[in-house]
Amino acid sequence: MKALARYRSALAFPGVPRVMAAAFLCRLLAGMVSLSLLLVAEEATGGYAGAGSVAGAYAVALAFTSPLWGRVADRHGPRTTLACATSLQSVAFGLCVLAAATHAWVPLLTATAFLAGACTPPTAAVSDAVFMAVVPDEDSRRALFAMAGLLTEAVFVVGPLVVAGVVALFPAVCAVAVTATVSAAGTWWLRGAAAVRLVDRERPCRSDTGSRMRWNGDRLHIMLVVAVAAFAIGALQVSVVARAGQLGVSAGVFLAALALGGVLGSFLYGGSRPRASLPAQLALALALYGLCILALGTGPGTAVSAVLLLLVGAANGPADAVETLLVGEYTPPAAHARAFSVLVAANWVGFAAGSAAAGAVVEHLSVGAGCATAAAAALAAAVSMAVRVRSAARPPAEARPSRPPRAPGGRRRDTPGRSAAAGSRRPDA
Repeated sequence: MKALARYRSALAFPGVPRVMAAAFLCRLLAGMVSLSLLLVAEEATGGYAGAGSVAGAYAVALAFTSPLWGRVADRHGPRTTLACATSLQSVAFGLCVLAAATHAWVPLLTATAFLAGACTPPTAAVSDAVFMAVVPDEDSRRALFAMAGLLTEAVFVVGPLVVAGVVALFPAVCAVAVTATVSAAGTWWLRGAAAVRLVDRERPCRSDTGSRMRWNGDRLHIMLVVAVAAFAIGALQVSVVARAGQLGVSAGVFLAALALGGVLGSFLYGGSRPRASLPAQLALALALYGLCILALGTGPGTAVSAVLLLLVGAANGPADAVETLLVGEYTPPAAHARAFSVLVAANWVGFAAGSAAAGAVVEHLSVGAGCATAAAAALAAAVSMAVRVRSAARPPAEARPSRPPRAPGGRRRDTPGRSAAAGSRRPDA
């Protein structure tokens, strides 16, 4: 009940409920686009090699252009940026649908998917920046970012179900059209929110120097930790699918356990008030899910594997929320959109790298080695955060009294303070 009360308190800020609802609709794009592009490309090309290149082109383009859209949002305002990006993406998705319907050349289909990924609106970055701007206290922000993580986990359950329903009733190319429609509707709804308009009006009041996201040590470190943690999740998912094949069970059962754990962990974290600092919380969460992944690599049965994945998700949900809070704290307000866009890019790059690395490890070694790879990345990120916490908590070294320098003859020179106290013979001007 206390957790629910904290969520109600966080949602009581003006404009926040609409931003949260619109952000969920926008996040459905992430849960729908990969599957819809895979199905459409496979139907158009007749093979999974071309389909993989089409989906991969979208992901790569999104990862590397996300920071650019965040920078545009900081400079020209979120409303202008969202309108421009969603318009361009709608055109790109239209070209993709046309290319798939006419069974166009595979590189052309890949190019349209790349263009659609490059024009992905920075909706997650804008909504996170709005939460940082309109919600003043850390408890409410923690609740909102935990709720955003909860909705993100739900997206990867709802999104594939929507695509599957569309494909069951209509041609596969309609799945891309529905995905584009959902993305555009959510983006325009977010753009019209009162809280977004408020942030857009206040943006010109900020100084130009504050909008530059200088890469200090704290910000660079948290982005690297985010990428390594995402590497662990990407490697884990590939290993989990392979492990499910060994056990003869559906991979969906294990992935559902992972998502359910993320929902529960995010919900409980958002309603709590942990006493530890944010870096310490992140170190503990990363250590927990690293150890659980390591246990998963020992080859337990189906029930134990599902429980371990539930615990991994329960630790990963709070970790995502803490990472977002730290990025917001380490960044000046005028550069929040760009910082959160870089956070999105770090997650995508890390996840893709982890998936590719684990695929090679599982193929040439074993499933246990794939889990060990994921666990090593998570534990390395945890150790890195723990070292950061310890160095920040270390008290500064006590100032030691410095000895006055010696004169050439071996006698000490009087310091200015000593001379004044003893009556210096220094001639006054």
